[in-house]
Order: sequence, then structure tokens, then C-alpha cells
Amino acid sequence: MTNKLNMVLKTANMLLRDYPDGWMGDIHEFATASAYTTPDERLWLTSGDVKTFHEELKEGAFASEYAYVSASYANGEPVLVIQDLDTGKV
Repeated sequence: MTNKLNMVLKTANMLLRDYPDGWMGDIHEFATASAYTTPDERLWLTSGDVKTFHEELKEGAFASEYAYVSASYANGEPVLVIQDLDTGKV
């Protein structure tokens, strides 16, 4: 697994722990949240990294062990939605 994808998964799981009812935010908010998963600045995601990830999902989704991560748009802006895999809460 690449470092970037690993950081996406860690960030999604962290957001789910912090927001058990689900989380939705733009690519910039998700990139900022990645900085809270590790003190190693080299691993932090940029908005460009998250935008590329969003584009690769093509308005689709994937599931990690705990989180369901989907890509969509709100008011024309790319957003990521994190849901609990077991409950589907968002």
C-alpha cells in the first residue's frame, strides 16, 4: 500500500473516531485532518493529493476495515464523506 493511500485510510479512521456519526468535508479539510494522524510532515496529505484521490474515486467509494469513504460534490466542490462501515451513519 502506498504511503498516500495509507494516510487516506488513517485519516478516515481518525475522523470516524472523532465523529462517530460520520464526517463530510472538502478536500482541504481532509488534507488538514491528515496532519493530526502523524507528526511526520513528510506524510501529511496536500489538497492536491486529496483532489487526485477524489478524482480517482470518480464519485465512487471504497471501504477500509472500519470506514466507508465516498467521493461526491456539494455546490460543485469535491467533498469526501466518511461513514461507519457497520452502521452506515453519515
